Amino acid sequence: MASITTPVTVTIGPAADGVLVAAAFTLHECAYCLLPIPSGQPWVREKIYEPSSHNGPCYRRYHADLFGDEELSCWEKHQMELEITRTARTAMPIV
Repeated sequence: MASITTPVTVTIGPAADGVLVAAAFTLHECAYCLLPIPSGQPWVREKIYEPSSHNGPCYRRYHADLFGDEELSCWEKHQMELEITRTARTAMPIV
């Protein structure tokens, strides 16, 4: 499984009294559509445990809201794909 890195943008600007102020913003990427998830936009986080990795769990983020005229959010599409895969596996006869 590929790992997803989240870049961090650091903005440094002078405050009113001349002191520099730094603010870090983490950009998250949707694991379904691969578009950035802007700050303030609702998203869903899925926790993934990889037994082969001793680093602990990793997380995937998905858009929780609909885009334009779409009927499902990225999270709902992901859940539907998982359900179809699970159903297809259980429907196959074991020989």
